[in-house]
Parts: sequence; C-alpha cells; structure tokens
Amino acid sequence: MNIVVNGMNVELEREMSISELLRIRCMDRPLVAVEHNLRWITRDEWPNVVLKDSDRLEIVRILAGG
Repeated sequence: MNIVVNGMNVELEREMSISELLRIRCMDRPLVAVEHNLRWITRDEWPNVVLKDSDRLEIVRILAGG
C-alpha cells in the first residue's frame, strides 16, 4: 500500500491508523498537526482514521521560538 507523506511516497505493509503511523515514525508528539486528504484531523480522531492506498498526509511539527 502506498501513501504520500509530506510529498514523499511511503510504502506501508498494511492499513493502519494515523496514530499508529505517527507512533512508528516517532512523530506522536504533543505539538504535531496532521492533514489527511486535505482535511485537518484532530488528535482525538487519529486512532479512528485508517489510512488507505493513495491517501495523502501532511504532518507538521509546531516549533516555538523566541
């Protein structure tokens, strides 16, 4: 199964939730925002959104500066 994450093709062995993908990629941090197929997904939705072939994700880490 292939998806696109931040413009890069990513091959997954199986369908999985957004939260599982983020956990595997060590990106399940408090200051992360996820857009799935042009729709922003709340953190509460991550476990319920199952990724399918050809899905597109934009994963953004929010950084604070001073």
